[in-house]
Amino acid sequence: RADPRRVTNELPTHEVVAEDSGGEPQFVEPSAKTGDRVDTLLDAISLQAEVLELSAIATGRATGVVIESALDKGRGPVATVLVQQGTLGKGDYLVCGVQYGRVRALFDEAGKQVQSAGPSIPVQVLGLSGVPDAGDDFVVVEDERLARDVAQQRDAKRRETRLVGQAGNRMEDIMAQMGAA
Repeated sequence: RADPRRVTNELPTHEVVAEDSGGEPQFVEPSAKTGDRVDTLLDAISLQAEVLELSAIATGRATGVVIESALDKGRGPVATVLVQQGTLGKGDYLVCGVQYGRVRALFDEAGKQVQSAGPSIPVQVLGLSGVPDAGDDFVVVEDERLARDVAQQRDAKRRETRLVGQAGNRMEDIMAQMGAA
C-alpha cells in the first residue's frame, strides 16, 4: 500500500524539500483510485507553468513521445503519442522509434477524430508500419522515403547496441570462467 507521508519524509535525504517546509516543489497528493485532488494537481501544474513562463513551439513539424501502443484487430498498429512541439496532422509522414508510416487518422482522448494536434495534446495515431515501444521518440519527416530510411537506421543502431551488449556479456562470462578454472 502506498504511504505518501513516508515518501514525503524520505525526500529530504535526496535534497528535495516541500514548499510548506521552506523548499520550492509543491506537493499534491492526488488519488488515482478515487480521483480526489486531481483538480488541485492540475491547478498546481498550470500555476507552475505560468510562473516559470513555460511554453512550447506550436509551429513546424511535430516531435514528441509515444505514451502507449498496441495492435488493434480492426485498426492495425495504434500508438498514443504526446506532441511536445510543432503540430501533428493527418497525412504527415511519421517515424516512431523503428516504425514509420503516414498518419491515416488522429483521435483525441474522447475517441473523436481530429485533423491535427499541437503541443501537450495526446492523440492516437493510425497508419504506422508496426507497433512502436512506449517511450520511443517520434518525429515528422518530409516524405515516406526519408521516414523509411530513418526507421531503418534506428533499427540497425538498436540491433548493433543489442549485439554489442550480448558480446560484452559473453566476453565477461569467458573471462570469469577462465578465472574460476
